[in-house]
Amino acid sequence: MGIGGYAAFAAGVVFLGWSALLGAYDIRERRLPDPLTVPPAVAAAIACVWHPPLAWGLVWPALYLLVGRGIGGGDVKLAVPLGVACAAVGGPLGVVAAIGLSGLLSVAVAVVTGMRAVPHGPSMLGAGWALFPFLCMYSGV
Repeated sequence: MGIGGYAAFAAGVVFLGWSALLGAYDIRERRLPDPLTVPPAVAAAIACVWHPPLAWGLVWPALYLLVGRGIGGGDVKLAVPLGVACAAVGGPLGVVAAIGLSGLLSVAVAVVTGMRAVPHGPSMLGAGWALFPFLCMYSGV
């Protein structure tokens, strides 16, 4: 494994830890903390300026802003880096797939648990992790 492989592995480990922390926090507290969502959202927005095709990822938070009801501010901030990451490996199709799968996962959790309101962050993160290998294969990453 070359230096690029080690860097990708390290980034994956960091992203996995970040995902686990955010998911657990959202389940327990029903909110996503700004210190864990704002810096990645800002970094992702800057990446969109640097590489404009990544801006397809901003469709995800824009959709949440349009829907409004039932979507918290933390979910909107989390959608920025997740959407940009999905756009980076899967383009617009990757973003749409992640949006759809995250919604399906949230509905499934609500049906299985009988809860009317479920934290959406874990479903967003789960969708990103579930789709990542397929998006990489699709894009040739």
